[in-house]
Amino acid sequence: MVRLYLASQERFTQDMQPHYVYSPREMTRWVRGICEAIRPLDNLTVEGLVRLWAHEALRLFQDRLVDDTERQWTDENIDTVAMRFFPGINREQALGRPILYSNWLSKDYVPVQRDQLREYVKARLKVFYEEELDVPLVLFDEVLEHVLRIDRIFRQPQGHLLLIGVSGAGKTTLSRFVAWMNGLTIFQIKVHNKYTGADFDEDLRSVLRRAGCRDEKVAFILDESNVLDSGFLERMNTLLANGEVPGLFEGDEFAALMTQCKEGAQREGLMLDSNDELYKWFTGQVMRNLHVVFTMNPSSEGLKDRAATSPALFNRCVLNWFGDWSDGALFQVLYTLKQENKAF
Repeated sequence: MVRLYLASQERFTQDMQPHYVYSPREMTRWVRGICEAIRPLDNLTVEGLVRLWAHEALRLFQDRLVDDTERQWTDENIDTVAMRFFPGINREQALGRPILYSNWLSKDYVPVQRDQLREYVKARLKVFYEEELDVPLVLFDEVLEHVLRIDRIFRQPQGHLLLIGVSGAGKTTLSRFVAWMNGLTIFQIKVHNKYTGADFDEDLRSVLRRAGCRDEKVAFILDESNVLDSGFLERMNTLLANGEVPGLFEGDEFAALMTQCKEGAQREGLMLDSNDELYKWFTGQVMRNLHVVFTMNPSSEGLKDRAATSPALFNRCVLNWFGDWSDGALFQVLYTLKQENKAF
């Protein structure tokens, strides 16, 4: 793990892309991801362990990369490191691509076959667009992979996402779909020409009360186009870094929050009396229940500014580079539409 982390850190620098930020948090996320996956299992082969190790490495180190050559470098290095430390394993069983993990087809987070997963997600997607959207969505390989990546983060405490891709790539729609799949409440701010920092603070208070006092799992999806003021990002940066926004609840707002926290804690069988205890419980609930999804366009200058002014966006969030859909993805869409007689 250390060998691959250091090699990636050296190979991909912020001079290449502003979001190529590597910190020891990657190691923590890597270990936590492996531990959470193996904890409920009765047994695991060496090949199974190496495959899980490689999956988590791909999610942490490959999903953020922009170019195919960079992704290929990561693929090759993962295989090289794995075979160096586990020379006797069955390479195809341990490292054969694609490496897909999900708990949708079973109770545990285990490897899944693409075709089986596609059929399951296709059925759920049909229900989702009938309930939530006006237009059907075409499920192709890249969509399936992005859906699994988003789901992986929503399964983790303090699981926050930074999705970078062109407008129309599906960042928000897929985030909404996975949140719906996991029973998360979806919250998006409704920006208008008179929307102010005070309105944003009120929206933020509402989200934090739902996650902190009512034990409600919330996906807060925020697009950079809705960031009308630098104060919005400062608030989110602080929230991601600390699980709270100092000064957001004051006076009567704070008194009402403490009352709600006391009621929420009592529902869990906890007797917390002091405001310090209640507020600590509140922030713990927020960190457990709130998932922030920040969506951005891949403008290099915009990314550079965000990386400089909002470091928590880049080191507290797991990055997923959407970019634009590949030629292969577009071909799959065209083929699907033709098969379903919805084109031509």
